[in-house]
This record gives sequence, structure tokens and C-alpha cells, in this order.
Amino acid sequence: MPAEGLMNEPTNPGPVTAFLAACNAHDWAGAVALYTPDASHTEAATGKSRAGTEALKAGLAGFGAMMPDACWNEVERILSGPHVLLRYELSGTFGTPGRALRLPGVFMFTLTATGRIAATTDFWDKDAFLAQIRQD
Repeated sequence: MPAEGLMNEPTNPGPVTAFLAACNAHDWAGAVALYTPDASHTEAATGKSRAGTEALKAGLAGFGAMMPDACWNEVERILSGPHVLLRYELSGTFGTPGRALRLPGVFMFTLTATGRIAATTDFWDKDAFLAQIRQD
């Protein structure tokens, strides 16, 4: 049974489902629209963070330019209070010339009581990523 304040996630298309769908459609503006205006995103592997609508838009657009066919495949979803952990496998082609990439990771979403995304943290293995995109 879903936790209170998660808009019946995951049985109804809630913010996490909508976020994943927008990202897989490369609808970066649609993904950012699910965040609160002062929301933040952190890349745990690099320690870099962005906050606010414009910074989130720039970050997603930049990622989309680096990996134009990115696809996040959901593996598992865990609910814990206002948090949703989403295990995924990212696949696609990175950079030019394109390098095939398959990378497991975990998104941690912090949701507001009204169903908006207040924060995301993305966890992935930096060494595994670098090994796949390095040129020989």
C-alpha cells in the first residue's frame, strides 16, 4: 500500500512514473515541470548539484545532448515515507563517436505532500561509466 502523500504512487501515474516517461521521451521540459521551483538534483558519483528550474533544465538538456538516445529501464521501485528509490538501467549511445552504454543506477526522489519532486539524487558507478565510454 502506498505511503501517505505520494499521490498513490506507484498504482497511479505519479511524479516518479511521469518523470521516467518524460525522460525516456527526451521531454526535458516536461521532466523539469514535475519539480518544485526550488528543487535540487545531485549526482552522487561526481558530487555536483543543481538547484532551481533553469539549472535543472540546463542539466537535463546537456545530458540529452551527450546521450541523445538515453533510455532508463525501471528495475525496482521502493517507497519509504516521502522518498521513492528507483533502481534503473540506463542504456544508450554516449558521445561522438557513439559508445554503447549500459549502466545500473538508483534515483532517490524526495516528494512533497502535493506530489511534486522536491529533490533527486542519482547514484551510479563512475568507474563503470568511464570504462564504457573510454576510447581505446
